[in-house]
Amino acid sequence: MNDSMAVKNLALAQRAREFTDEFIEPIVAELDRGLVFPKSLIGQLGSGGFLGLVLPEQAGIDGSGFVGHLEFVRAISASCPAIASIVNGHALFAYAIDHWGGAEQKTRYLPGLAKGETLGAVAIQETGPTLGLGADALFATRQGDKFLLNGTKAFVRNAGAADNYLVFATMQPAEESNGLTAFIVAAGAVGLSVAPRLDTMGLKACPVAHLTFKNVIVPETAVMGGVNCGSVIATQLLSVASVAEAAQTVGIARAAMAHAANYAKHRVQFRHPIAGLQAVQTMLARIATDAHMGWLGVLQAAQLIEDDAPFEREAAMVKAFIGRVGSNMLIEAVQVEGGMGISEVVPKGIPFSLPLARMFRDIAGTTLLDAPDDFPDQLIAACIA
Repeated sequence: MNDSMAVKNLALAQRAREFTDEFIEPIVAELDRGLVFPKSLIGQLGSGGFLGLVLPEQAGIDGSGFVGHLEFVRAISASCPAIASIVNGHALFAYAIDHWGGAEQKTRYLPGLAKGETLGAVAIQETGPTLGLGADALFATRQGDKFLLNGTKAFVRNAGAADNYLVFATMQPAEESNGLTAFIVAAGAVGLSVAPRLDTMGLKACPVAHLTFKNVIVPETAVMGGVNCGSVIATQLLSVASVAEAAQTVGIARAAMAHAANYAKHRVQFRHPIAGLQAVQTMLARIATDAHMGWLGVLQAAQLIEDDAPFEREAAMVKAFIGRVGSNMLIEAVQVEGGMGISEVVPKGIPFSLPLARMFRDIAGTTLLDAPDDFPDQLIAACIA
């Protein structure tokens, strides 16, 4: 990254913090209840130029790139990582269009995505052990110049709020082994329905639900990257998602560390602030170290992604490391604050907000949402064997 881009990203992070202070912080508690999708807030993000950061300048935005996108994600995750999840799901859709979409698809979708006029989502996961297996697997059947989609996609972020979905379906009958194809499907497609949103433990402002396809017809122009070319796209998108979610985790951890450190300065035991206790200092130091090392890994992987260089191994390492230290960073912060750390209701006379319990719930989502934290080990081992 050159100096001018580094300065640009620092300015972006500052704008993100200012946006967060003005528009997100006042409604964090309401967002955590997750009862209503924050549509107006998403519109404000689009107007602020935050929803097209992963796209090139010609798409109508400032071309901050993937590193800039993650600077933004880390900044808003310190306040509300659920909003970062909405943005990441949208950015993943936009990234896919930019990298694998045809010229007509780019012209049709990218401008609206960049301005936040339309919201995107990616549907990869299924309830079976792997794609194409299980009673509810999503299959695509060719019918002349069209395809018929039947089945279910599971745990889709932005489900019910997105205008378009990038959907991965197994070809039937299989045209080749593991024949996976990516389709762009409009939210209003006949036969597509959204199940009731799941009551997730954290990241509640980001709707997650299953999508059901019943004889959904999509044209051949909706295919992205070619028939039976979806496996490579899905694998790379999951790697990109791992890095983006790691940025969320780091943002949460740094906010938790700052809150715990401030609490320790004001919490007095035996006539002295507990910040002077070695045990408290050790816990804060561990959080700071893990968050710092995690962010360095995120930046390296993000730069490789931005440079279109091979990045899957580094993304897997980031996923594995953050998955193992993510919740521990919150445990350390909670331990600093003791009983207050697990409380979500501020007692009378306490001059602090108490966000750690919410952060603990949210960080579980950022480390486990797309894949368990031991999944990348196989990829890492394969790369070094």
